[in-house]
Amino acid sequence: MNTNGTTNGRRDRVEAGLMAVVEAEEERDSCKAAFDKLQVEHRGLNAEHDALRLAHARLQTEVEAYRTERDEAVEKRARADVLIDAVLTLLAKHRGQPLESELAEAKLA
Repeated sequence: MNTNGTTNGRRDRVEAGLMAVVEAEEERDSCKAAFDKLQVEHRGLNAEHDALRLAHARLQTEVEAYRTERDEAVEKRARADVLIDAVLTLLAKHRGQPLESELAEAKLA
């Protein structure tokens, strides 16, 4: 009985050890699969991030171009306003009567 009990005890311990190894291998394989899945997801997110950064850079360039275009238009408008004011002043001096009074008379008629 002593021999049988010892043999059965060893067998139980060996079986328990083998079960622990099998469980550890299954857990390792499961963790590896989850890790691989996360790596694929991470690569996808990195690609998306890079695409967004590129789009952002393009939009910044476009915004800067619009700002430059706006600034040029504002400058042209200011020059045109100065030129129109100068022409109106010259016309008023030349005609002897302010244009505003002629416009007011035209509205009354």
